[in-house]
Parts: sequence; structure tokens; C-alpha cells
Amino acid sequence: MVEKNTDKVNEAVEELTKVVQDSYRMAWENTAAVQESNTRLARSLYESNVKVLEAQAEIQSDIHRYTLQGMAEQIRKHREVFQELSRDSLDAYDGFLDSLSSYHKEVSKGLEEPKD
Repeated sequence: MVEKNTDKVNEAVEELTKVVQDSYRMAWENTAAVQESNTRLARSLYESNVKVLEAQAEIQSDIHRYTLQGMAEQIRKHREVFQELSRDSLDAYDGFLDSLSSYHKEVSKGLEEPKD
């Protein structure tokens, strides 16, 4: 009878040991699966962030290009306005010099004419 009880206890211990080993094995497999999942998630987040940064860099590049193009256009317009103002100013100066020349001729004529 004691032998039967010992056999039953041994069987129970073996079964309990097997259940505990299976439980540890499942816990280990689940931990490994969670770590693998976390690794995939981290990689995915990293790759997503890299893509976002690349997109932002491209947008910034486009903004800078459009800004520079706009500035170049503004510079071209300002240059045209400055050239027009310079021509107008030069024309006005030429007109002023012509008027001085005409005035000088008129005054010189008046001085050369004999007085009666």
C-alpha cells in the first residue's frame, strides 16, 4: 500500500514537474514572441520616422527652392524698376542741362545784340 501511495506521489510529482516545465516553456515562447513583436514595432516606428524626416526634408527643400525663385523674381523686378528710374532721372538731368544751355544761348544773344 505504501508502495502504491509512493508510486502515486511519484506520478503526481512527475506530472506536476511536466506541467511546470510546459508552463515555463510556454512563458519563454510567449516572451520570445513579445520581444520579436516589439522588435518589429520598433523597426517599423524607426522606418516610419525616417520616412517622415525624409518627407520633411523634401518639403523644406521645396520651400527653399520656391522662396529663392520668388526672391530672384523680386530682384529682377526691382532691377527693372531701378533701370527705369535711372533712365527717367538721366532724361530729367539731360533736360535740365539742355535748359541751361538754351538759357545761356539766350543770355549770350542778348548781350551780343547792339543796344540802340
